[in-house]
Amino acid sequence: MFNEARLLDKVAYGSEFGQEFNTRIMALRSGVERRNANWSMPLGKYRVMYDRLNAPDHILVAQAHMASMGALIPFRFKDWTDFEASAESLGAATGVEQQVQLVKGYQFGSITLSRIIKKPVSGSVTIYANGSPISATIDYTTGIATFTATDGDAITWSGQFDIPVRFESDRLDISAESRGQNGLILSSDVGLVEVRL
Repeated sequence: MFNEARLLDKVAYGSEFGQEFNTRIMALRSGVERRNANWSMPLGKYRVMYDRLNAPDHILVAQAHMASMGALIPFRFKDWTDFEASAESLGAATGVEQQVQLVKGYQFGSITLSRIIKKPVSGSVTIYANGSPISATIDYTTGIATFTATDGDAITWSGQFDIPVRFESDRLDISAESRGQNGLILSSDVGLVEVRL
């Protein structure tokens, strides 16, 4: 089960957004390393601070944790360090209807890593053929774009995307700062972990 709702994105300064790979490293007696990737793609790990926000926003996060049954049900989250794509390549058109998965490339020198985008933000995606917008249908729950363009046209896309995450813990601590429900605030940072879909 996946909840297509997005967690409150009004995070406070000091929140941490990170990506984690899993690499197996073996050092030989000579000092030379042998490195193998256990994962082909990273997983995001986040420590989100809500402590400087209004009390009603704290309640929204607490409600999300309750409805998600803690760490059980994943949902959408906006990673403020990486949530946009601009003119990302989707290959060449074939002249007939195509279904193509949205991806975003990360390049360093001659190396490029392509990240599959499965949770684009509704209404934000535009597909281009040779730089001009074309009609396309986007499945915002899977990141699949359906379109038809002239054979050989270079297809690109631009838009925003979310990350599928779950709460890191089944526990969420809340303290009562004053009387009434608007006095409830989160007692600690909220941990989130990206999930593979």
